[in-house]
Amino acid sequence: MGFRKWEQHLRHSRGYGVHSPFLYGVVRDSMMPRKVMGDNALYNELRSRGIDKRTAIRLQNYLHHEGFTRWSIGPEEQSSSQLCILPEECPEEMVSQVHQELCHHAERATLCLLHSTKSRKRMRDRIVTDHPCMSAEKSRFTLLFLNPSLPKQHIVI
Repeated sequence: MGFRKWEQHLRHSRGYGVHSPFLYGVVRDSMMPRKVMGDNALYNELRSRGIDKRTAIRLQNYLHHEGFTRWSIGPEEQSSSQLCILPEECPEEMVSQVHQELCHHAERATLCLLHSTKSRKRMRDRIVTDHPCMSAEKSRFTLLFLNPSLPKQHIVI
């Protein structure tokens, strides 16, 4: 297992040790709360698709934290969404294609790759390595931030 120079592992999931104000806000406002902030449309859709409650809360809170209004689950209509969530069943070729399209067309968006703890690790590592901006990984999902002002850095929370 290679350690990449831009990868940082955190000892705490509370945001301590995160030097990026952007990511610190994401951790504190999206990953820590145990209740849904804002509306719960995305939360309800994720739960209806069998996504666990904690992951659904975190993604709904991330949507609210970023002020995003458009989201999609699956590869369809990803070009118009600000938060594109790709389920674990999505083929690797489709994940790569969606990632490339969002990188070329989105000014500010986030690609979320849902995964179980050890599944699809090789594909996820390849996409994170090729990703030009910051990314963050939790046990059930990886967020790839598409924001040119963020440095290339991978945080494991």
